[in-house]
Amino acid sequence: MSDAVNLPTRELPLDGGINFRDLGGYITEDDRQVVWRKIFRCGHLANLTTEDLDTLAALNVTAVHDFRRQDEQRRSPSQPVRASIYDDYEMSIGSMSKFWEYMAAEKLSSDSAHQLVVSSYRSCIDDVAPHYARLFQGLLTNDGAASVFHCSAGKDRTGLAAALILSALGVPRDVVVDDYLLTQEYFDSAGLIQLVEQHLRDAKVEYWERSWLMPYCGVHRDNIEAFFDGVESRYGSVMGYLNEGMGLSGEDLLRLKQLYLTE
Repeated sequence: MSDAVNLPTRELPLDGGINFRDLGGYITEDDRQVVWRKIFRCGHLANLTTEDLDTLAALNVTAVHDFRRQDEQRRSPSQPVRASIYDDYEMSIGSMSKFWEYMAAEKLSSDSAHQLVVSSYRSCIDDVAPHYARLFQGLLTNDGAASVFHCSAGKDRTGLAAALILSALGVPRDVVVDDYLLTQEYFDSAGLIQLVEQHLRDAKVEYWERSWLMPYCGVHRDNIEAFFDGVESRYGSVMGYLNEGMGLSGEDLLRLKQLYLTE
């Protein structure tokens, strides 16, 4: 394993990694630090090289949580990470049905697409809660080792999971939002747009504009703020969501901090 991998850096330097980032290093409101090289967030694992797999093993990654649906897994099957794989989450944020409905009715625009995505973030809180509760339990039981959680691009389902983990650890909201927005730096949204355009061709769609696809292929501050707004409107606070919506006890959250924060 190279020195670059051992260094505490936001991006984990893997040849086949997609948006592969470490949640370590952030400072909490009580001046503790999220430990490095224990919790990783990323996109799909289909492009990992043999050397990448060796690196993850050397980092003691023993659990991989794959949020993707089965159709996504078939399109981009993961490389054989030497860890326990949890790949039956079958998770979504919102539905693409509105996208297709707007497309068919010629109501889709860059603004309407943006609003569809924002609305999905705001309204998904109850649907995603059991999935994220399961992830948190996985983090609590993976004592002393490292965990990876991911979706296809590592930005939406993964971004919300990271936001909740950092919030539970006491990282300030502005830092949590900034971490979500780092996908703008570390993810190739142009490649995803090309993939979506191929899906449109396969579906015999004759006309679209790339600006309509950008809200689905990138990240925007409005998205994560809409999620937090939905959480706080329904549960009063993120802590209320963790407790009531996700079923995490005070002991669970204390244990999470013991495992993933410096003393």
